[in-house]
Amino acid sequence: MNQIAIVTTTLPSSMLINEVIMFKSKFVEAKLSACAQSNNINSTYSWNDKLVSEDEWRIIFKTTTNRVDELISAITKAHPYDIPQIVHRTEIATKEYSTWVEEQVS
Repeated sequence: MNQIAIVTTTLPSSMLINEVIMFKSKFVEAKLSACAQSNNINSTYSWNDKLVSEDEWRIIFKTTTNRVDELISAITKAHPYDIPQIVHRTEIATKEYSTWVEEQVS
């Protein structure tokens, strides 16, 4: 099957775009992720018994199911948040795209 893993995290909006690019690029350069995308979002959540709503960066990584645990570990170590939101899921991709992802992280 043509499965890939999608790993998502968030970063503080106080990070400048070049800092965000540096953060996500290190995982692509290390061949833990084939691709990383970023966009601005607004998150609302409870933190220390207070309702918080703030802008953040959403980072989406594409990797193989074989490399997902290693990628998550590396993100956790490099992450600026005390408790980073890191989630992952498996998706079905086209054969061509899943092959490309596999080639990039091998």
